[in-house]
Amino acid sequence: MQRLILRLIALTCTSFLIAMLTGCPSSGSGNSTVINGVVSSGGGSTPVAIGGATVTIYQIQSGTPSVVTQATSDSAGNFSVKVPSNSANTSSNPITYYAVASKSPSIQLMASLGTGPLSAVRINELTTVASAYAFAQLFRDDYSVAGSALPLSIAAGMAENLVSAESGSASKVIQTSPNGYETNTWSALGTLANVLAGCTQGIANACTNLFALTPSTNGITPTNTLQAIVNIALNPAVNVSSIYNLGSVVTSYTPALTANQGPNSSAPLQKLDAWTIAVKVNNTGSSACPFGGPANLAFDVNGYAWINNNVIQGTPNSTNCLVVLKPNGQPANGSTSTPTTPIAGGGILGSGFGVAIDKLGYIWSGSFGWGNNLPASGAVAKLSSLGVPISPAVGYTSGLLRVQGTAVDQSNNIWMASYGNNAVVVYPNQTTNPVSYVDSNTEPFGIAITTDGYAWVTYTGSDTVSKLRYSNGGISKLFTVTLPSGSNPKGVAVDSLGNAWVAAGSTSTVYAINSSGAIVGTYTGQGINGPWGISLDAKGNVWVANFGTASPSARYSIVQLCGATSNCPTGIAMGSAITPSTGYTLPSAGSQVLLNSGQPLYGTGSPPSYLPLMRLTSVNTDMAGNVWAANNWKPSAFNDVNPNDANPGGDGMVIFVGVAAPTKAPSLGPAQAP
Repeated sequence: MQRLILRLIALTCTSFLIAMLTGCPSSGSGNSTVINGVVSSGGGSTPVAIGGATVTIYQIQSGTPSVVTQATSDSAGNFSVKVPSNSANTSSNPITYYAVASKSPSIQLMASLGTGPLSAVRINELTTVASAYAFAQLFRDDYSVAGSALPLSIAAGMAENLVSAESGSASKVIQTSPNGYETNTWSALGTLANVLAGCTQGIANACTNLFALTPSTNGITPTNTLQAIVNIALNPAVNVSSIYNLGSVVTSYTPALTANQGPNSSAPLQKLDAWTIAVKVNNTGSSACPFGGPANLAFDVNGYAWINNNVIQGTPNSTNCLVVLKPNGQPANGSTSTPTTPIAGGGILGSGFGVAIDKLGYIWSGSFGWGNNLPASGAVAKLSSLGVPISPAVGYTSGLLRVQGTAVDQSNNIWMASYGNNAVVVYPNQTTNPVSYVDSNTEPFGIAITTDGYAWVTYTGSDTVSKLRYSNGGISKLFTVTLPSGSNPKGVAVDSLGNAWVAAGSTSTVYAINSSGAIVGTYTGQGINGPWGISLDAKGNVWVANFGTASPSARYSIVQLCGATSNCPTGIAMGSAITPSTGYTLPSAGSQVLLNSGQPLYGTGSPPSYLPLMRLTSVNTDMAGNVWAANNWKPSAFNDVNPNDANPGGDGMVIFVGVAAPTKAPSLGPAQAP
């Protein structure tokens, strides 16, 4: 009976035009959604129809996918299917839908259908590239998708960020500033789609050449186009030039990468270092609070990013707001009991490196204070999960002066690096009666908590790293590790073995220190350039945000190092880079970087910038494996030597899609004893 129904639908609603003329439903009809779609190859105004393709619609909420329905595309590539509604599909626990079109054993194309699902879709090489990257970390060894509701919905949102599945073309996000030709993403998507199109359209040896260049991490050769592009997404630094060359066989998708990667031939040449795909975002939700030096972020239980924002854009003065972005990087708008960005009040003033979410879901954001808005004393702001200030208008100030690193331990104690008064301060289980540990002239900066409740603290003023413990109402120091003079340690992260990974900015070094205080690794080069922030993904791999040294490289980057607990690729040891020698960069496609206001990065009349990825202070992985890098400081070295420069703050966030092992959402509940 189901086959008969599907056949009748296919006969009467085989194209979008017929659907409109006959009144066939294109969205929810009773208890179902009718999806009118087309399978095709190539972009532009005359794509090549793919008839006879088996189109399978999958749904997945948790675990592995299940088949909803199937259809076969007609000679014009059209198909129509009915997807029954599912009462389990809720905003808090959404079902993600996707479609796979199989023409032959070698040709498989994919499109994400979101959580609706979409009622119209074009499945082509471009939607396949977007889906492969967005879901990269959620594909299993058999190339089916698996996961839980939140990571899946985040991946679906990121796929739509890259390509509109309805039109089969690059999304508005990718075609416009701060992307467009300001980054190479639009062109890279086109080139990768052309790489697949050679195989899809039956060009001689195209499939064989593609599969030979795109083995899996385990060295297994793919057998179809979907597998090949997933392997590229998971191994973006492998065979970069050879894959690029495949994109010249079929060139129907435009724009595509060229010698200068964009329309401005006078822009500096920027070589493609890896097949990473990045989305840049710079909209805070209000022109009254533009991005100005985003410093660090914390993800809440819904995958929303709470981002500390340093300065008023275009000035060296403190901003009094922080930014909240949805998992797809768009401004939080208050829908379904979520916050509305930007957030103000509660003592927010020049937020620095410190932001954390406690066991009850409250947000703690440390104020550092900048420029002539420097407060008389430091503060920490406490906010509800909706962004409502809990702390007073000046924040909680007891024991604090210019807060940097902030962390929460298993007992819900709030740890803060009070940089301005050389103190590590703990607010026990959310109470605001502080306990302090003071070391003169040390300038504590970063804090990370071990699985057994200890705190690793970096001290920029004394080139040391200490391990501390809070117990019986006091803080005690277990030991101190001294790094070489001038190391200037900042960010710190702790792996499951208790090793502390420390970013020493001034010497461009990352240290691994074991739980007993012995330095077990000293890592330089490999793209590490003035490291600032550091974090771990779910595999225990180490991600490094490069701020750059006094003589910065032409481009900034993020670097991935093999961790102590991860299964590293063959031949790569602990502390060795998985990323290429440059790290992962974001090249320009030839247009100058613009602020969200539309003004040039340095203002009208100033020299243009072609560096969309800037001086980074943090790098964090979300629940779908996307890495968020904070453009904290503008790239010009002039900002380093002129502290009164009126234009210091960077312009937003750069999200590298699907490059890391997904992290888990923070668990809420009663405090646990360490």
